[in-house]
Parts: sequence; C-alpha cells; structure tokens
Amino acid sequence: MRGRRALTLLLILCLTSLTGCWSRKELNDLALVMALGVDLHPEGYEVSVQIMNPSETGTQKGASSGSLPVVTYKSVGRTIPDALQRMLSMTPRMPYLAHIRILVFGEALAREGVSDALDFISRDHQLRNDFYLLVAKNMKASDILEIITPFEHIPANSLYSSILVSHKNWAATGKVTLQQFITELERGGSNPIMSGVQLLGDVKDGGTPGNVQGIRPKTLIQHAGIAMFKKDKLVGWLDETLSKSVNYVLADVNTTAGSVTIPGGGTVGFTVSRADSSVDIRLDDQGRPEFLIKLKIEADLTTVEGTLDLNKPSSIQAIEEALVNKYNIKMSSDIRTIQQQYNTDIFGFGEALHRQYPHLWKEYRRHWEDSFKTVKIDVHSKVTVQRIGSIIQPLKGELDEK
Repeated sequence: MRGRRALTLLLILCLTSLTGCWSRKELNDLALVMALGVDLHPEGYEVSVQIMNPSETGTQKGASSGSLPVVTYKSVGRTIPDALQRMLSMTPRMPYLAHIRILVFGEALAREGVSDALDFISRDHQLRNDFYLLVAKNMKASDILEIITPFEHIPANSLYSSILVSHKNWAATGKVTLQQFITELERGGSNPIMSGVQLLGDVKDGGTPGNVQGIRPKTLIQHAGIAMFKKDKLVGWLDETLSKSVNYVLADVNTTAGSVTIPGGGTVGFTVSRADSSVDIRLDDQGRPEFLIKLKIEADLTTVEGTLDLNKPSSIQAIEEALVNKYNIKMSSDIRTIQQQYNTDIFGFGEALHRQYPHLWKEYRRHWEDSFKTVKIDVHSKVTVQRIGSIIQPLKGELDEK
C-alpha cells in the first residue's frame, strides 16, 4: 500500500515538471498564409499575403457566400515583421506563416538583394524551409498573388504544383527551396538561382472571378526561366535553352523534349528519359584548373519527319551522333554566354574545385569570379537511343512508297 502511494506521489511530482501547450493557438484565431510576396517600397518593404478563406475552400468559387477561396492583403513597413504587424489592422485573424507554399520576390527587390528579407524568413520559428522561392519577372510580387487560377481554388497551390510539373517534365525551370538557396548563398565557389514567374495578360483581369469563368482565362501565371544571382543580387535571366543547359550541368533534369536535324534525313523529335552529369577537373601545364562536364543521356524517339530508314543501325547511329553534337556545341556555347555575359558561377564549379583541390582553391577563392570568366570548360556527351516507338518507318516514307 505504501509503495502504491509513493508511486502515485512520484508521478504527480513528474507531472509538475512537464510543460503544457503554452504556445498553442486556436485554428479559429489564425489566418493561414499560403503565399508570401515581398516588394521594395520607399518606406521599406511592401508585404503581400495570400490567406486561405476556410469557408470557401473545397467549394465552387463563390458558391456559399459569393467570396473567393483566398484573400490577398498588403501592408508596408520598415521591416517585414513591421509590415506583418501593420496588417493586423485589416485582417480579422492573426496571419499564420507555417503553411506557406510559395515565397515571391519582386524583381526590383531581387536586384537590390534578398539577404535582408531572407534574414527574417529564415529566423522566424513559424516558417518551415520546404517552400519554393520565385522571382516575379519585370513586375511586383503582389501582382502574382492577386491572380485567380484555374483548376486549383487556392492560387498558391496552383503555383506550387506547376513548379513540380514543369521542373520534372520541361527542365527549363528551377525548383529552389529556402534551404537550398541559403546553402548556395553561404558557401564559396557557387551562386544561387531561383525560378522566375510572370503574367500573361492583365493584372486587373486576373484578379476577378471572370478570369476563370471562360474557356480561356484572360490572365495566366507563366514560368519565366531561371533567375541568376551573384551572391544575393539578381544579375540576369536565362531563357528556355539556357535554363535547360544549367539544369543538365546541375544533374537536375528528369525528362524533357527536343528535336535535332539529321543531315539528309529530316528532323527527329525525342524525349530524354534519363540524364546524368558529372564534373571532372584537371590541371593544365601551368597548374590552372580545366573543367570537363560529362553528360550521359538516354533518349526515346517521338517523331521522325523525313525518310530515315530506322531498320538500319546506321540511322540510329546517325541520330545519336547528331544528338551528341547538339549537346556538346549548344551547352558549350550556353556556358560561355553565362561566363562572359553574367560572370556568375551558378554551376558550382568553384565548389567542385574546393572539394577536389582544397589547397589550390585557396589561391582562387578571393578572385574566383574573375577566374571563372575565363576558365576552360568543355562538354562531352554520350547519348543512347533506347526506344524508337511503336512503328519502325516514318509515315511519310511509307506513303511515298505507295
């Protein structure tokens, strides 16, 4: 009996040392922020938040009370926390940042530098680091967050999904989280990138329910290639082909499509089913580093516009050789463009040099940006055609024989 009483007393004492839910927040008191936008303002920052409207989520737009599934609020402050605090004068609930899917920077802010804005983003305990970062090309971040999108009731979810789909199947966009960006920003020998986004259409039309009530939306959100940074400042934009080349070097291509012209044989379309890359470093006679990018690509044929006889092994070999030449020439040209025009090492060659030759890196570390502009970089590709489709010969060739 005494033992039972002693055990009960011990359990009571243990309970007194346990913490309770001192920081709990009721869901009814919170406004779930799905997307955050940050722009420059003469007084500091203009912050935009896209907040989910729980009463309309999961219903047809405007079905229950005539309001939309999300509401966008904007406020201005000297700092981002200051702007969020001022937003409380407009929002009926406390903005809760833990469920953010997308963070958008206006281009003007990105060109001035994003490190101050990221200081709050990475410091705030509410925020996770698995959301994606975007730059609004030639516009403000708030413009992107005011667009009503088709398919998804919550525009932030639409943007999040489109990043995953386009990056996996198109290879011309980036998929950068907060943690990835900060990692590239803090280590030497590499510079970060972000995916770009822009509007097709007018902001005013895109912010009304009529934008998604027609067969063709008046305004759409479109990905706009990759934004290049030098340290924390935006320095330029990459178009579709340059963006693809960057992702090939970074071994970040899942699948994508393209075409190549075969001398005397017409045009062949293909999809990449697998792409791997590696970087080798060698030293020349004077001890200067030279980089060799090795690509290993597997491709499937999707269309053959010409008279190639695919029964002949020489035709498949001709396609593979044409693809090798295309990758070697085009990627070498794209890398030189980034070297000479933007002079920012978004490929991480400096970091690779640091890993392989740490003592040599000490000589290049302080002036790597100058060295990167002229360092020799070659591309060596190996392409294998895996599948040619369910038919052997081009339809045009078969029709010509009849």
